[in-house]
Amino acid sequence: MIKVGRVCVKIAGREAGRLCVIVDVVNDKFVIIDGDVKRRKCNISHLDFVPVLVDIKKNASRDEVREALKKAGFKLRPEKKKKEEKKETKKKEKKQKKKKEEKKKEK
Repeated sequence: MIKVGRVCVKIAGREAGRLCVIVDVVNDKFVIIDGDVKRRKCNISHLDFVPVLVDIKKNASRDEVREALKKAGFKLRPEKKKKEEKKETKKKEKKQKKKKEEKKKEK
């Protein structure tokens, strides 16, 4: 039952209710999970196992896991933007705001 590729739902903690996939088995009580959650070590008693296996390798990357879940027909939450991307968008917004202000002054 506890195999790499097993789809699960977290039932405890801040990520409760989110989909995840077993990426590695640590021992008989702990596994490494990833997917719609942050990659982390998790107690198997905090997981509800879904009778679906996705085809991934041991220690597969986050992108590979998310792609496998999408192929299996699961809907995932959009990923949050990284800090660098947020900074870039803020800079762009500031430039656009300055341009608008300059246009108003010209009129």
